[in-house]
Amino acid sequence: MTKTDRAKHIAVLTLVVAVSLAVLFSGETRATQARGADLRSLPAAFGNWKAVGADGAAAGEESAFLNDVLYRTYRKDDGSTVALAVAYGADQRKKFNLHLPERCYQASGYQLLSQDESAMQLPKLKLKELMVQDPSSTQQVQYWIILGGKQVTSELEKRVRHLYYSVFGVAAEGVLVRVSSFSTPTDAASQRKLQQEFIADLYRTVNQGQRKLLFGSNA
Repeated sequence: MTKTDRAKHIAVLTLVVAVSLAVLFSGETRATQARGADLRSLPAAFGNWKAVGADGAAAGEESAFLNDVLYRTYRKDDGSTVALAVAYGADQRKKFNLHLPERCYQASGYQLLSQDESAMQLPKLKLKELMVQDPSSTQQVQYWIILGGKQVTSELEKRVRHLYYSVFGVAAEGVLVRVSSFSTPTDAASQRKLQQEFIADLYRTVNQGQRKLLFGSNA
């Protein structure tokens, strides 16, 4: 294949990919300015849950690539606790706006003991599950990612969406929602159940705008 033929081949392939992306995400809206989010407006008490302690926010490296981060711990009437973390990026044309928790935990010195997936029906979500451990604690973690109002369920889909946003100038919002609690390998199932109870209660409580931001338009 000559250099000219190779260049034509690459040009045609690029056009096919671009057209495919345009068709795949035709429901996305091109925007020049993101809407922003007020994470601290999320309810501090709902159902049998009540926030305890002060909210945490983005710090250090996080503040350089995220518009806002909320860390909040909730306690249930029976003393059970779940930590909620919400990372918000207003413009997902920046490729690495949302960092995956498994990478963040490992970068912080945690050992990744297991990875799995599960699903909820209300809200309708596919959850990524992790069990991580450092010298002093073990945590059960579940999380999901919403880009442009829709859940993404794989790293490949996340990368494809980032490519589309970059190529076509779509300023889509991105949210990563993570829930976690202290655990042991023997009570992992009960902690997952507790966390999913928390997620369902939060879903039923938040207003329509917050529900779309956190759970997507199809939840």
